[in-house]
Amino acid sequence: MKNIYFDLCSIPFFLLILWTCHSRKLTQGHANKLFVLMAWMSLICASVDILMEYVVNPVPLSQARVFLGYLCSYSYKTIRNASLVIYILYILAVTRTEYRIRPLRMRLLLWLPDGILIALLVQNLFTHNVFVITSAGGYARGPLLSVFYIIAMIYGIAGAAYCIFCKRYLQTGKWVALFSVYVLTFAGVLIQMVRDHLLVEMFSTSIGMTMILLLVMRPEETIDSGIGIQNWNAYQSDLRNLLLSKERMQILVVCLSNADQTRSYLGDDRFNNFLSEIADELRGFYTDAKPHVNVELYIERPGTFYLLHDDPDFEMERHVPIFLEKAHNRLKRYTDLASLFQPKIALIRCPEDMSSLEEIINFGHKFPQLGKPDQTVFQASTIVQSKDYEITSHIEEILNRAITENRLEMYYQPIYDIKTGRFHSAEALARLKDSTYGMISPAIFIPAAEASGLILTIGEIVLESVFRFISEHDMGALGLSYIEVNLSVAQVLHRDLTQIVARLQAKYDIDPKTINFEITETLFDNISEVMDRNVRKLKNMGYSFSLDDYGTGYSNIQRMSKLPLDIIKIDKSLVDEMFTKDGQVIIRNTVRMMQGIHKELVIEGVETKEAIEALAEMDCDYIQGFYYSRPLPAGEFVQFLKEHN
Repeated sequence: MKNIYFDLCSIPFFLLILWTCHSRKLTQGHANKLFVLMAWMSLICASVDILMEYVVNPVPLSQARVFLGYLCSYSYKTIRNASLVIYILYILAVTRTEYRIRPLRMRLLLWLPDGILIALLVQNLFTHNVFVITSAGGYARGPLLSVFYIIAMIYGIAGAAYCIFCKRYLQTGKWVALFSVYVLTFAGVLIQMVRDHLLVEMFSTSIGMTMILLLVMRPEETIDSGIGIQNWNAYQSDLRNLLLSKERMQILVVCLSNADQTRSYLGDDRFNNFLSEIADELRGFYTDAKPHVNVELYIERPGTFYLLHDDPDFEMERHVPIFLEKAHNRLKRYTDLASLFQPKIALIRCPEDMSSLEEIINFGHKFPQLGKPDQTVFQASTIVQSKDYEITSHIEEILNRAITENRLEMYYQPIYDIKTGRFHSAEALARLKDSTYGMISPAIFIPAAEASGLILTIGEIVLESVFRFISEHDMGALGLSYIEVNLSVAQVLHRDLTQIVARLQAKYDIDPKTINFEITETLFDNISEVMDRNVRKLKNMGYSFSLDDYGTGYSNIQRMSKLPLDIIKIDKSLVDEMFTKDGQVIIRNTVRMMQGIHKELVIEGVETKEAIEALAEMDCDYIQGFYYSRPLPAGEFVQFLKEHN
């Protein structure tokens, strides 16, 4: 009887690999599925190899044991040789070079040697020239068994050579793990050929697969533990490999534009469930239409999904509406959550639309800022030709030029006092006029400044410009009580904010009552100690605060009453709905609530006389919008006030 202890030792390794893959959610994605399949095949081979030794020993054998011996031997040889092909497919999947075997001739070439082995096993039923099992002699090798070793050697050499060829697609540790399977398996086969009583082949394979699990799979690096799909690191790695391979592909990007607010509202656990529901629908995006298309799904936190697939002819745009409808229907059972699903979707074809890793990643981050505010689906082919996209591609250069060449200019939008019939205050708004691209939309340069870290420098320029404006003009003569200045999240988090404001106050000798700082509603979703200290210290210095964009977040009236705020600014999105039955009720009740907690109210985005009359009837305090005036440069703003006040 042969030594089966090596086989016995391999079984715990394969079981551990399978348990790890399932418990750590390494079952999604084409490469992971192939690895799990290899583990199952190897476990079966090791088990059958052990059983075979007990079946064919000792002789003589009963007819039942002869039959079972044949069954074990055929199973082992069929599955073991097929696993060699599966491992090559796994290498192709890990390196994202599956396109190389997409042509039918390449697939036939890959599977042809295995087909020859299957044919040999079939004819062995009649000729017994591969192996034979008899009652008297037990198991015996036939002359054609060497063909199995030759073909296994061909697969091994071909796979090892391709692994070397694809070294540039892999990190060193991952490449070593993939290549070690061939080294260990070759060593195991050679040992068994020389000393056939030592069954070490499956044990050497188990060691190699364990190395892959530790160095290649690494779920902590590639899997999002919250929802069990591949993460941002895996997306970048796979995208890089696909671009290196020059393969044509398509990418679907689904960005949840309000992911941060949704997470704050739901909490981590419910937010992960929310994302899982969307991920389930995305998994079926292609498989429903083309079940055999290879699709990989990834997530970038807080809530951007990426789907990569290698079918350049698939018409993604036709299936987006189907996905949106299914996702909305799926989320209806979350009756209070369905409205939180606000996706922005981009369709990218590579290399037709773009071909560099940096360009694709930047586009995935920036496209929601392009196009119309209510736009849901974006075609990369259209966007990359637009001026806005060219601007976003050079935005850091533009921002640095704006700072060094003093290209930032302050505009002021008057705010109307309904009770007095005069313009009571104004909001200061930064505008950027670049020497190359002209006027740059704040919707583009403000988020870019926040992302690049330049928002602090720009914010200080804005503060100084407003302080200077107030010092140079008689606010009382203009009829103004104060100027509103927006503070970014980064500014409110800055430990030196109060010192900066105090320095400007002393430099320009202004009354703090002439400045009102605007903070967006979403800033208070995760208020920190530094924020709270800065806001309250500025409040104690005599500055007032207003809450901007009320209605875009998830504030409640109890929290509003406790924050150190003087003014609440109602977002334009609520105003746009005010002539619907529900919208009018919301606006009216909001006005009543704010008056009840003694907050002044500014209604933003008012553009029609009908809205003015309706808001006046509700006894609102102030109105800001294009109906009265667009934001004006400082000189035009002063002239406007002299004429109207």
